[in-house]
Amino acid sequence: MSTITTIIFIAITIAVSMLLGHFLPSYFKRKGENKAAKDDSAKLAYLEEKGKNLATKEDIAELTKTIESVKQEVSFSNQRQHNIIEARNKCMFEILECAANLDNYKSLLLVYSRNLSMRDRLIELLQQTNQTINLAVKDSNYCLMTYGSTEDLHIVASLADSIRKHGAEIVVLITNTLTLMDNINNQIELFKQTKDITIGNQTLKMKNELLDESKYTHYEFADALNTAVNEYILFLRRLYKTDSLLKYRV
Repeated sequence: MSTITTIIFIAITIAVSMLLGHFLPSYFKRKGENKAAKDDSAKLAYLEEKGKNLATKEDIAELTKTIESVKQEVSFSNQRQHNIIEARNKCMFEILECAANLDNYKSLLLVYSRNLSMRDRLIELLQQTNQTINLAVKDSNYCLMTYGSTEDLHIVASLADSIRKHGAEIVVLITNTLTLMDNINNQIELFKQTKDITIGNQTLKMKNELLDESKYTHYEFADALNTAVNEYILFLRRLYKTDSLLKYRV
């Protein structure tokens, strides 16, 4: 190789080296940037899709929670309504039982008032009568508050009012009987101490009054109660469509 050729080869080599030194770093830099941009874009798309899936799952979970909450509220409301109806039905039949109990109390009063030793039984009977009156009023108020139709409410109120009035008559009679019994017992003790014939005669007279009071007592509101019971039975028969209520007649 001649000297000129060698010089030309060296010059070309130097020129190529200078060109490569200038363009290669810039090329690899741009290539790296492009690859990084592609990677970032892929990561961003992945994160966006993952975010969508996560949001969808959260939405489904929230919707499911809302549905379950609504179900629980409906179930609670239905159960509450069922409990109200059951309690109201119990009250309706208890009112009839209260009316029947008053008739039974009158029979017991007739028996207890004939024997001075039955004073404690009379006190118990007085308590039972008051409790029956209070129960009838309480049950009536509950029925009036929870019964949907107002058309027949006067029948419920009428029976409760009749029980209250007739029960008050029985309470007064029991109280008078207890007072008369106490007076007779005091007279008996006084006669034992004094042997006074006058006191003895007064005691016998008081005993006869006791028998007459229980035997010939007229109850002013007994007929009104019977009428109210019959109307109430017809009302319940319409409501429950049954004839099994006749045993509750007073």
